[in-house]
Amino acid sequence: MRVSLLLFAVSLSWLTSSDAFAGAWTLPKGRLWLKSAIYYQSTKSRFCTEQDARSLSFQEAGCTSAGRSAPFDPFVRGESEALAIFTEAVYGATGWLDLGIQVPFYSLQFTNLANPGRPRTTTLGDLRFFAKVRLLEKPFLSSITLGAKSPTGDFNVDAEAVNVSEGQWDFEVLGEIGKSFWPVRGYVSLGVGYRFRNDNDNFEHTMGNEFIALLEAGYNVTDKIMLKGSLDWLRGSRPQLKSTGDKLLWHRELMTIAPALVYSIGENLQLESSIRFSIRGRDFPDGPQFIGAVSYDFSLLD
Repeated sequence: MRVSLLLFAVSLSWLTSSDAFAGAWTLPKGRLWLKSAIYYQSTKSRFCTEQDARSLSFQEAGCTSAGRSAPFDPFVRGESEALAIFTEAVYGATGWLDLGIQVPFYSLQFTNLANPGRPRTTTLGDLRFFAKVRLLEKPFLSSITLGAKSPTGDFNVDAEAVNVSEGQWDFEVLGEIGKSFWPVRGYVSLGVGYRFRNDNDNFEHTMGNEFIALLEAGYNVTDKIMLKGSLDWLRGSRPQLKSTGDKLLWHRELMTIAPALVYSIGENLQLESSIRFSIRGRDFPDGPQFIGAVSYDFSLLD
């Protein structure tokens, strides 16, 4: 059960880390960009794993194959309600180097037939730090981002607790290329990366490293309105049992698509709304996420 509870914070952490890194562009020197985004998801289902599909009880609950969406637990069901706020700050240190931090705040609840009154977990999660370096401007923009997730959130081995941390440091590298089509007011950005996941003594298996791919495109319909969409994909390698060294049957995977509307209030203030849909997965919650965000940037040198 602890693994199921941990999935909520893990999925939100992955999806919003892609927001922090999205785009190959860097800020002008002395520019500070701030963003706060609120995420909401309520779901009774998750994507099945290969291990689930081999269990008769899980098969009867709908896990007839890996990747199928089915209830969390065939015996006691389960429902999650996840509310999260992610605040980001990015500073243009040189014009070609950005430094950033992301601070998550979670309000999570997971209930089932066995524990319908489980209390809500409300606390800070794992902090993320990153540095983005712009490498090229022509023929297309390119950059590389180095990031780290610190185990600053609440991690509890109690099976009744909803964790907001995986309890270890993770490190990631992401390369991105971007292209503006000016005078056509559109752009496209593609990123490919890899996440190195450190070991955690509280788990009976070593965690699998993860491949990351991000695709984003946007178009300014007017001076104030932008339409954009993103496709994010995470694919983890299979974990390994510490006791025997055997590879486990399951791995983590999640692919999402997210259409978004951005409205500019003045030159530096933007409002954004989006719905993120899960279209493929393993060992992650299923169901749409509703997202609202506000961002503001200004120069510290003026």
